[in-house]
Amino acid sequence: MSEIVYNIKNLKKFYKINMGLFKKAKIIEAVNGISFDVKKGEVLSIVGESGCGKSTTAKLLLKIEDPTDGQILFYGKDITKLQSQELKEYRKKVQIIFQDPYSSLNPRWKVGSIIGEPLKLNTDMSKKDIKKRVLYLMEKVGMHPDWYKRYPHQFSGGQRQRIGIARALALNPEVIVCDEPVSALDVSIQAQVLNLLLDLQKEFNLTYIFISHDLSVVEHISDRIVVMYYGNIVELKDVEDLFENPKADYTKKLLSAIPVIKN
Repeated sequence: MSEIVYNIKNLKKFYKINMGLFKKAKIIEAVNGISFDVKKGEVLSIVGESGCGKSTTAKLLLKIEDPTDGQILFYGKDITKLQSQELKEYRKKVQIIFQDPYSSLNPRWKVGSIIGEPLKLNTDMSKKDIKKRVLYLMEKVGMHPDWYKRYPHQFSGGQRQRIGIARALALNPEVIVCDEPVSALDVSIQAQVLNLLLDLQKEFNLTYIFISHDLSVVEHISDRIVVMYYGNIVELKDVEDLFENPKADYTKKLLSAIPVIKN
């Protein structure tokens, strides 16, 4: 039986929106009492349209935002109650690959500095050892060592996303949250990046939480899929079962939106 990394219980995130001086504030239920677990070494995908709550869920798991209610247990410990040092240790173990490879990289920094920054901030490694680690990670994501001193604008979208992946790997995390990591890339590049992520998962024994609006993207990489709709989970199944036997009407709608290639 697989070890449970995350156990999410009745997780809620509500936002209060002020509507004006004489109007009652509006409550947006972005995440409305969801529960699920994440098994060690799996790819759990969270899928749904914009506004369904999937990215908010990711922010809660990353502790970028605090929940309104509920628990997020990481190996049995509630991360919503972590204090400064414990939180710092947690954030080393859980990293993120951002959606937009253009805006998530500092344009003034060279590749070596971008990938090496987490090591500089979180370890006592020497400059020499940091460079050695960065070059190792660059090789793992398919980047040439000569690119170490180049700037982000000198790369394509797919190459920039490889920089982001290398940065996420820098601290040897256990979990990587992939927030729509291929949605900004050309379709021809998407498969390359997805295959790279799967290769890295096997090599580094990673657990992925993969956020996407597109079931066709996650079909070949997921072990299980969570389908969200307006802050709620409407379906959670093994990938084969979800595609062959969807129960929720919303899941059927998402599946019907996948383009069919005709010969």
